Amino acid sequence: MNIPVFHSRYGGAIQWRDGKQHLADPAVNHGYHHIVAWHILLGSNAYYIIDRCAEAKTAGAQKDVFSFDTIDRFTPTEHKSWKRWGTFGGTDQVRAIVEHIVAGLNRHTKALAAHRAAMKEAAW
Repeated sequence: MNIPVFHSRYGGAIQWRDGKQHLADPAVNHGYHHIVAWHILLGSNAYYIIDRCAEAKTAGAQKDVFSFDTIDRFTPTEHKSWKRWGTFGGTDQVRAIVEHIVAGLNRHTKALAAHRAAMKEAAW
């Protein structure tokens, strides 16, 4: 059984970090699909996206956050204010692209969970 693979037709991001952590893996993105989608669209590197997902998890941010503002731009780890996807003020085209990527990540997460369950079952 082949491992499900996530491909974003929008490219942009380098989706691997050290060849071990893939952005589409729920163990890496912690369910923050909007962060992944937004930064794939922006062309961010995988390490940056993975770090943003980890920060969101640590902060207990809601799953639909996609970015954050900082009050002090010189100390970007302080005073973060997470932006929720429902407040996105960009164009309909950008919104549609991000939502398409998020939908793909949601499908991939389900397929990966099913694959891992089947592999676990086969190991018994």
